[in-house]
Amino acid sequence: MLLSKLSFLKSNWKKDLLNLRSIINWILFLFTFGLFVLAIQDIGFPGTEKSSQFQIHNLYFRISYLIIGFLYLARAVLFKGSTGNKKVYITQVIIGIFLVLFFLPIFVVSYGETFEYYLYQTSAIQMLAFFLFFLELSRMEINMLIRVLNPAQLFMSSFAFIIFVGAMFLMMPMATTVPISLTDALFTATSAVCVTGLTAIDTATGFTFLGKFVIMALIQIGGIGVMTITSFFGIFFKEKSSLREQSMLRDYLSEDSYSGIIKSLMKVVLITLLIEAIGATLIFLSLEKNALGSASDNLKFSIFHSISAFCNAGFSTLSDNLNDVRIRTNYSVHIWIANLIVLGGIGFPVLLNLYQYFRSQLRWIVEYFRIRKLYVHRVNMISLNSKIVMFATFLLLVFGTLAFFFFEADNTQQGMDLKSKLAMSYFQSVTPRTAGFNSFAMSALSMPSILVMIFLMWIGASPVSTGGGIKTSTFAIAILNAMRIIKGKNHIEVHRYEIHEYSVNKAFAIITLSIFTIVLGAFGIYFFDGKLGMLKIIFECFSAYGTVGLSLDLTPKLSDPSKYILILLMYIGRMGSITLLLSMAKAYGSASLYRYPKENLIIT
Repeated sequence: MLLSKLSFLKSNWKKDLLNLRSIINWILFLFTFGLFVLAIQDIGFPGTEKSSQFQIHNLYFRISYLIIGFLYLARAVLFKGSTGNKKVYITQVIIGIFLVLFFLPIFVVSYGETFEYYLYQTSAIQMLAFFLFFLELSRMEINMLIRVLNPAQLFMSSFAFIIFVGAMFLMMPMATTVPISLTDALFTATSAVCVTGLTAIDTATGFTFLGKFVIMALIQIGGIGVMTITSFFGIFFKEKSSLREQSMLRDYLSEDSYSGIIKSLMKVVLITLLIEAIGATLIFLSLEKNALGSASDNLKFSIFHSISAFCNAGFSTLSDNLNDVRIRTNYSVHIWIANLIVLGGIGFPVLLNLYQYFRSQLRWIVEYFRIRKLYVHRVNMISLNSKIVMFATFLLLVFGTLAFFFFEADNTQQGMDLKSKLAMSYFQSVTPRTAGFNSFAMSALSMPSILVMIFLMWIGASPVSTGGGIKTSTFAIAILNAMRIIKGKNHIEVHRYEIHEYSVNKAFAIITLSIFTIVLGAFGIYFFDGKLGMLKIIFECFSAYGTVGLSLDLTPKLSDPSKYILILLMYIGRMGSITLLLSMAKAYGSASLYRYPKENLIIT
């Protein structure tokens, strides 16, 4: 009897502790959300405040940060044993101590008018609010959402949420040189998050430094993936993750274990930042001294375009994109940007696979020089997916380079030397693959080149990459399936592997749905803006669905209904048609208990 009472009390104590932790988490979230809203108002909506209002404003900041600091310390101390994660405990203690020690003395002594001005009138205090809000947002339990939404729905709603928030940011007075409409803000935010690059207004002249920074942040979030970033922060700053969350992340990252999820998330984020940092450095070194006005302008250009290129976005801080007279003939910059596009579009699974391969080779080289260890070849270190993706990417690059070299020799490349023609052809074979940069006026393209671009935009990048389109692996499977039918075989065989029937059916569905979606979108735009020409409309629809961003100077001329059609095409293109169908699918059984008689249809 006594033991049963003790166990009952123990279970109630654990339940009360969980409830207390949930209450603390919600209080922290609400306080950080309040600071987040106030920080947006400070940065994006300038205005002179009255002295009394300014004092209330500062007092709210002080009290909020102090309460947050105490709550961080309380959560760290009370739930230290239940976390099982030293990183979480140490991080919360450091943040809590910093906030308490920094903001508590303000209520006792004055830091001086100069310090007060620097603290509250610059963006330092606002950046801290953004950081803490994003931290708490990443930590929030998503079990409730997982019970209501399936992984596909959660994936799509997370992108929709970021698009809406991004549009609100872009509508701030401090983000634009002139006020913009909700349609243009939503269009730009969708184009950035879906890493497309289509613009309704000029990025260079229509947005301030703050607006360009918001666009760059949206590109980075959309390129890496909303769930990847929030999961990355959530894993490091949450006490624990539920089995539902772990299962969802395993499906999203195609990992077998939770430890594999953590390693993959770390590698994806670190590889992305490393490649973008190296790319920005190489672009900066390739620019002529003060080519864009000053060293600072060169650096801003390099960072923005490195992120935009790796994320396959196609946004540029120059009105004429890479056709700007200052860098039009700087083919070194073009080549580095093209290489970043290829790396971003090849897919994170391939990058991780190559990382593992080269790390293994490096270890062998070290061991060889240490103990003369003989090389042992490991079978299938490069996965079949990586082989197919890299081979398809190589063929498409060669095809595009040769096609543009041949069709544009007497057109946009007239009068150039061989080196310049090859560089320009290579760049133009890369950029339609979901990137969207252009190094010449698109209206000057010949008709064959436009058709080649439409084809490349439709294929797009590779799976789980920063790009869109039907994907290289989908196109490769379609070709292999056609060859299988010609050979009279019952299944596809590649490198002593048999491609699963599910992959073949999925590839066929993606191709069919993509064509149907693009054609439907083109007819919709033709209904509203048919006078602008059907070819330009079709080109724009392929560009939007493939999240490319190339345009025949049509987007700024479109009416609002047509812009919303393009917004939908960009969104579906980034999410994928299959993801859209899965989000609407009902949970039927995995296998039926019956099958109908089979019947062959007349195909030819």
